[in-house]
Amino acid sequence: MKAAPSGYEKRPMTQIAKSSTSKTQFARDLKDKDTVASPFLIKFSALAVGKNGKPFMNLILMDKSGEIEGKIWEDVNRHAGQAVRDAFIWVEGRCQVYQGRRQVVVNRLQLLREDEVEPKDYLAESALDPEALYSQLLGFVDSMKDPHYQALAQAVLKDDPEVVDRMKRAPAAKAVHHAYKSGLLEHMVSIAGILNHLAGHYGKYLDRDLLLLGGFFHDIGKLWELSFDRVTDYTTEGKLIGHLVMGVELIDRKIRELDSQPGRLPTPFPEDKKLLIKHLVLAHHGQLDYGSPKRPKCLEALILHMVDDMDSKVNAIRTFIEQDQTPGRWTALSRQYERYFYKPDWAMPEESGEGG
Repeated sequence: MKAAPSGYEKRPMTQIAKSSTSKTQFARDLKDKDTVASPFLIKFSALAVGKNGKPFMNLILMDKSGEIEGKIWEDVNRHAGQAVRDAFIWVEGRCQVYQGRRQVVVNRLQLLREDEVEPKDYLAESALDPEALYSQLLGFVDSMKDPHYQALAQAVLKDDPEVVDRMKRAPAAKAVHHAYKSGLLEHMVSIAGILNHLAGHYGKYLDRDLLLLGGFFHDIGKLWELSFDRVTDYTTEGKLIGHLVMGVELIDRKIRELDSQPGRLPTPFPEDKKLLIKHLVLAHHGQLDYGSPKRPKCLEALILHMVDDMDSKVNAIRTFIEQDQTPGRWTALSRQYERYFYKPDWAMPEESGEGG
């Protein structure tokens, strides 16, 4: 383990001035050999034992720019009570690159109070404006032609203030893809745009409005499957029920409400339409092994599954490439996808040219 940078011992951690806890270093900007002296939010914390029998700690430190791994090798027992999930901590140490992945070797840390930090500095968020994304989403809703499908979309996405509020803040996942504030809304709008294009491309063979509803509702249950006021995690309902079933429950409830409101629908909501949209939600993972209770059994369900899978992977792989610190044109090994990825020009540092 590298020694702590000089000067650390001159100031006890208990005497950190409140003004010094302002956020000036961000996870995304840290490079190999950088000295780290900054507050972070702990997203993950786990105690482990090394091959030498000594305990150490694995951390994931986060701020609004992204995440970085952390390692505590010394004084583990003393730090274990402070380096806990969902806590703000002051970190002093050094950044290093190991197997293409950046990590902070933590030499010292101190727990921070809520009034010593600005929470918005620690929550990763979409690069896109959530209000602009929401306007795009409503544009797709307004363009729908089927009165039953459009009324259902409006009831959920426009008329329900809880849905609207949570949708503008929710991530699409805990870690895999669009795992940041407003990530779910970004994912929904991205998918809706692709589905809209495919509906035009395939014409009469696809029901455009059914496709759009699938794009809107396939992950809508994540609004309650996940808690995301600070660190994203699964709720009890999310662990026991899951977002597919929660989405279907929401659809059932909203259709009952629509049917009970005079003049809201031209006719009672057709049973076949209700079954089709519920099928798209239940089948969007594509395979029984991936958590879908049903495999796609109509073209719209099959296309929704494929587009959802594609959009998720593009976001996850793009993020992996952006955060990779390996010199040259190839990333380190992606554990998730079990391969190396080629880094195109947009991922290369300007000064590196062809990457050597």
